[in-house]
Amino acid sequence: MSASLESRLRALDRRVGAAGLLAAGGLVLAALWMMGRWVSAHAAIAAGELTAFSVAREDLELDLGERQALHDLVTRDFARAKASAATLSRSRRALYEGGLALSEEKRLLEKQLEIMSLWIRLDGEADKLHLVRGDQVAESLGLAGARPRAAGAPERPLPRSATIMTKERFASTERPKSEQVGGQLQWEPPQVGTSVRANALGEFVLFTREGLVIHGPPRREAEHEAFPHLCLSLPLPAARRLYERSFVGTKIVLAAPKP
Repeated sequence: MSASLESRLRALDRRVGAAGLLAAGGLVLAALWMMGRWVSAHAAIAAGELTAFSVAREDLELDLGERQALHDLVTRDFARAKASAATLSRSRRALYEGGLALSEEKRLLEKQLEIMSLWIRLDGEADKLHLVRGDQVAESLGLAGARPRAAGAPERPLPRSATIMTKERFASTERPKSEQVGGQLQWEPPQVGTSVRANALGEFVLFTREGLVIHGPPRREAEHEAFPHLCLSLPLPAARRLYERSFVGTKIVLAAPKP
């Protein structure tokens, strides 16, 4: 078997001459050379593409680094802006609350100034009751002939000035009374319903420390004349306005000072 194969190969060798072998070798070498040239050319192209890819990669990495730095900067700026906005909101709130407090303090100071600077002067000659602020008359109310007098009791001297002590929109009923008698407490309960005091004094009642009572028209004239008090009974519009504009502590001058 092996002998026949060897003989066949020898027969083939005898069929190809030296020139054929040289030509076949040349073809093989030429093919190998062309393949080498092709591989070298494509290797050069691939090397160029690799270099371009490396440059592009470096550019992308640089761009990515810049974008990351920009992202970090924007993140820090946003966090700083958020913190600043919160601080600004707190500052605005504090400023607003401070403004409210100042406005309230200003209103209270203006009210105190109004209370301290306001006083009332009775002008019998002009038949008016003047509300005076400082030295200027702020408002005048008509008296319609009303003058201070003693009602319901023997004549007693009128004060030259008085100071408002309490105010009552409607004259309340008589107050309760209590006193010690022989070591025992005697207590008289307050009156309920209608009473002489309520009917006598009516509405818009101003009580002074000096005993003068300024009020509107009485509900019942007979009970008013029987109720003992120093009286200045004003017309209803004047009594209402005086009640609205006056304060506890307001001074009332009833007679002009003597020259």
